[in-house]
Amino acid sequence: MKYSMEFKEFLHIAKECKERYIGHGNPNAKILIIANEPAADKNTDFGRDLIKYDLDGNLEHWNTNLNIDKLDQDSLEEWFDDAHYGDWNKFNPLWPFKGQRYCQLRFKKGSDKEFNFSKRPTSRTWKQYQKLVDMIYHPEHECNRKQNDTLDFFKHAFVMDFSSEYGKTSKDIDSKLREDSISARLPLFKSAFISHFPVIIVAAGHYIDNIKTLNDLREVFSGFEDVEVRREDEHGWRNIHKSQDGKRILIHTKHFSSSVNDPYLKAIAKLCSPFII
Repeated sequence: MKYSMEFKEFLHIAKECKERYIGHGNPNAKILIIANEPAADKNTDFGRDLIKYDLDGNLEHWNTNLNIDKLDQDSLEEWFDDAHYGDWNKFNPLWPFKGQRYCQLRFKKGSDKEFNFSKRPTSRTWKQYQKLVDMIYHPEHECNRKQNDTLDFFKHAFVMDFSSEYGKTSKDIDSKLREDSISARLPLFKSAFISHFPVIIVAAGHYIDNIKTLNDLREVFSGFEDVEVRREDEHGWRNIHKSQDGKRILIHTKHFSSSVNDPYLKAIAKLCSPFII
């Protein structure tokens, strides 16, 4: 895979900001999805491994990728194995957890039982990301993916978070640490790399309302100086910005871990599709 000079500069900015976690997916994609913060439960084996091999090693892994000839998403091995949940030596932020299926991870509420990885499940959030990406690229804005189908939305999207602070849930993260992390990461969102995406989806819900530095997304991302357009119907709200040259769109939506339905996703997909041609 060829990496743009903008992406290499983006990694340098992250180093200057002392950030270890950048994001996942295809840096050459046309869709950028930004959520709140990573979820990681340090009280489980999986959570501790996720923090060690991904979140704390994310930037280092990206820099390693830059120096590996002929490395691309298709050449990566699947992460899952039958002995445990997966081989962290095969993990790569280009396509995290490669081999995951369009099958939602489910466990009993209040249970401390480790996740069952035998079905190669994914989170509700990532399942919805897959559905939206399928709808954007499908002319009828439909997603016909089945449970055993492989998740591949990382081929068409790069995924980030506003904060690099992690916890089992958002309420487990100290608010001061969260705000400090977001402030430190602001140079990333104003970078030339971020400005190359024609479609930016801020799937953060009302999270940004409580963070002063995120209150006006036009101050976070470069090139969206227009007045915000808010649309709301029976399926929910979405806030829309377009660039002055008409070539880029920024949509602030509900968080995808919440109850977003297919009509809501389809409405967003219809807005985005013209910008990926």
